[in-house]
Amino acid sequence: MATVAFISPKGGAGKTTAALLLALGLNARGRKVAMIDSDPNKPLVHWADMPGCPYGVSVHPAPSMHDVPAALKEARRKEPDWVILDTEGSIKGALAFTALKLDLIITPLAGSQLEADQALVASQLVRQHGMRGGHPILHRALLTRVPAALRPKNLKSVIDQLRNQGMELLPIPLIEKEAFRAVFAHGGGLEQLTDDEVGGIIAAKANAEAYVDAVLDVIRFATH
Repeated sequence: MATVAFISPKGGAGKTTAALLLALGLNARGRKVAMIDSDPNKPLVHWADMPGCPYGVSVHPAPSMHDVPAALKEARRKEPDWVILDTEGSIKGALAFTALKLDLIITPLAGSQLEADQALVASQLVRQHGMRGGHPILHRALLTRVPAALRPKNLKSVIDQLRNQGMELLPIPLIEKEAFRAVFAHGGGLEQLTDDEVGGIIAAKANAEAYVDAVLDVIRFATH
């Protein structure tokens, strides 16, 4: 069973979107996925309550970090291949990752200086916890809401800053796509969306699939 956590000290970084796209992509490849929703706003719980939640994807609420172990116990009853933890966008909420033994932590961020600074805070939290546990934890940054047709100069500055501070990035960013937001409005996954409801579905699917491939590659490389 592989376990991935999405953390950020800042709200609005795209954690829940990235977590759900990973779950949906893994499920489409035949994996059973249990998601632990540790955001008090319960965005994944609300999504799962809408029509179209795929068979093999379950969502388990954990309103605080103290609820994560119980949610994990409940999730394991589903016998998942993957467990994905989505956390609240705050430093306290990000620390929910410490309740799990993880294969990978992902910190989403948009291409701004503020979010780069917060990603580095997350990196420090992960390193400190890894030192206490006696082993480093695999950690990657994920660029989100990247403009489809334009790469602003400040985006390159953000990437350079993260790399200079020793924080590695997933090679595939999540592009700004209406379809990613529409999943939370309509329920289900990208496959359930129609051209009448949202545009750019084909490009969104291709981006999501490449992102899932990138996550799988990171974990495969680390375990071999």
